[in-house]
Amino acid sequence: MVENEHRQSNIRPLNARIAKQIAASDARREASRRHYARAHHMRERRIVLIGLAVAAVFMVQLVLGQVRLHAANQTLTKSELSLQAVQKENKSLKKTSNQLKDPAYLQQILRDKYGYSRKDETIYNLPDKS
Repeated sequence: MVENEHRQSNIRPLNARIAKQIAASDARREASRRHYARAHHMRERRIVLIGLAVAAVFMVQLVLGQVRLHAANQTLTKSELSLQAVQKENKSLKKTSNQLKDPAYLQQILRDKYGYSRKDETIYNLPDKS
């Protein structure tokens, strides 16, 4: 312990010129740090705004696509209903066409609709029950 008391300290006071340089460099370093922090903040803000703009464009595209899809689905539904009606009518017309090839059916139509009769046949008109 006694030896420690006799040793000299390695700490020396700064001279005034060096202290001024250190203070000036501290101020410059702080100004530089503020400048880079501000630039970093502005760059961050720009990136976020560009990202939001790109996301907005994609959202608009998605919504427009959904609207077009909905319109196409409605058109498809209408077309399917129209096709079903036409197929039903076609089936009915084919049935009628096949029946018209039968002579008995033609004879029945002529008798019912047009009042035709066979030779030497008497037709009686009876009143309806209603």
